[in-house]
Amino acid sequence: MRRERFLILLGTLIALIFFYLGLNKWLESKSESAQPPSVVVRPAPPQPISSLQEEKAKEEPKAEEKNPTPPPEPQKQKEDLIAQKIQEEKTKEVQKAQESKNLTAQKQEARKEVAKQEKQAEKPKGEVKEYVIQIGAFSSKENADRALEKAKSMGYRGEIVNEDNFYKVRVRVKTDDPKKVLAKLKATFGGAIIKQ
Repeated sequence: MRRERFLILLGTLIALIFFYLGLNKWLESKSESAQPPSVVVRPAPPQPISSLQEEKAKEEPKAEEKNPTPPPEPQKQKEDLIAQKIQEEKTKEVQKAQESKNLTAQKQEARKEVAKQEKQAEKPKGEVKEYVIQIGAFSSKENADRALEKAKSMGYRGEIVNEDNFYKVRVRVKTDDPKKVLAKLKATFGGAIIKQ
């Protein structure tokens, strides 16, 4: 089933590529054929000039002198407009990129500031208290003993309490930040709760 879907998708992709290439060639040939053929003007044979024509000929150069620059070609105007639009789009993209960089920098600074405030809020300078934290409840005494030995090797004082047909391992901790200690014990023993 997957192979059939893959073959169908591959065939569709190949067909789209050939369609695109064919359409591109067709558009190129249309643009080449759309240009009008160049017009060749043959000079007319000289004719005898009359006095009226001489006067007109004298006036015509004066008119030409008034407008010495011929009007720009429409094709060149279009190219200039296109180039100008492209330049404007590039400058807009650069501005957007700079704005996004500025925004991300501002966001990062704001996040850092919020993180600092949260850390300061999390660390209230309170008094050191003693907490009883249960790090496990076991049905066998051997497992409870192993957990207690591990806690003692970490530097905690503890005891095993037989309660509700379970051997519960509890340690005593003096700290001003019980959440930090609780997180450490959870990471080591897989679970921990504050009992007192």
